[in-house]
Amino acid sequence: MPDNDPYRLTRGPAHEGGPRPESPRVGRALLWLLLVLSAAANTVTSLAGVATAVNLACGLVTAACGIGLVVLGLRGRR
Repeated sequence: MPDNDPYRLTRGPAHEGGPRPESPRVGRALLWLLLVLSAAANTVTSLAGVATAVNLACGLVTAACGIGLVVLGLRGRR
């Protein structure tokens, strides 16, 4: 069935039947979950006196999740 939408940017069989892109909601939910878990782990490792490397790793994961959420938020505005 031909698609006659003049505003459609992709046409042809090359774009049909391929893998569907992941929903941004799923990625955003996973980032939020990982952010909360890593922030909690960072707090626990700070209070428990665990090795500094573990504390830094949790902090880096928390920061990366925060940056990822900002990027997704900015991309969603376009």
